[in-house]
Amino acid sequence: MPLRILPLLSVLAFAGAWPIATAPAAEPAPAPCIFCEIAAGRTNQPAREVYRDDLVVAFMDRAPRNPGHVLVVPIRHAENALDTPPATTARLAVTAQKIARAIRRTDLRAEGFNLQSNSGRAAGQTVFHFHVHVIPRFAGETPAGAEKVAAAPADLEAAAAKIRAALVSP
Repeated sequence: MPLRILPLLSVLAFAGAWPIATAPAAEPAPAPCIFCEIAAGRTNQPAREVYRDDLVVAFMDRAPRNPGHVLVVPIRHAENALDTPPATTARLAVTAQKIARAIRRTDLRAEGFNLQSNSGRAAGQTVFHFHVHVIPRFAGETPAGAEKVAAAPADLEAAAAKIRAALVSP
């Protein structure tokens, strides 16, 4: 007579003597990435975009360290610098330089710049989509100073308009 194991396992499981493997609980869907939403134009918050091409988008930081603070972001999601394709990383660097030069041509009067990226929680990354900050700097301020403060939408739009105009002028 053949051994019938399946019914025995069912009885043991029903009695609590044998655990039945269950499917793992579904993980909650991750929150949408705000930079992916901005890059795709799916946010109801105006991003005050200053530049876009096939790989990157640049827009005003909503809580700038200084007037003219811009974020340069890859359109395709990558969590940090180590996850970003080399061609995209190169484009981010070139775009950050282009944005800094444009800011210098405006009346924002930046005397220097920080090009900054934090990769990983230990480095201070808070939005886990790779990005580069272009932060205008001014004489007399401590480079690490100037805490982020939410800017008025009109101020962001005015700075964005100046930077966009400077990007198209030589």
